[in-house]
Amino acid sequence: MPETVAERIVLCLIGGLLLGLAAFLMWPTFEHFKGEATVYRMFCTSSRNDDSPCVPRDELTSVTETYKAFPDQQSIIVWIGDGAPAKLSNCAVRDALNWRCTKSDKKGGIVEQSMANGQLSETIDGDPSPGLTLFYQASRWRWWLVKLLETSGLRKGRA
Repeated sequence: MPETVAERIVLCLIGGLLLGLAAFLMWPTFEHFKGEATVYRMFCTSSRNDDSPCVPRDELTSVTETYKAFPDQQSIIVWIGDGAPAKLSNCAVRDALNWRCTKSDKKGGIVEQSMANGQLSETIDGDPSPGLTLFYQASRWRWWLVKLLETSGLRKGRA
């Protein structure tokens, strides 16, 4: 059966969408193959208690944090958004999703950053970092959905 131009356009659009979806799904595999893990953080524009969830309409995206692991050197390089990379010190590294680094802060306290199975945590003298209450880790899917809503103007925030 001969196809019309409209049918070809629809088939190309569907094929393009499927190809884009496949690439989006394969992204974490490619990222981890490169020894990298990206942390997607969000914040709540309304006040909330420590463990209470944010109302979805009040969530906004923050910049991403990418951690590159070098297990053979026992080091981690981090860059936030488009910022310059920095090296974390005193690290024990298994892979991009599992590592721990410690340092002393300006007040003499011990700051420990670690990632376990892709979940980033930070403590100061054993207590959770206050910054993690404000900027919490979200799934890549949720972060991109909120980012799309921000960019399209359907949600207040940075465009």
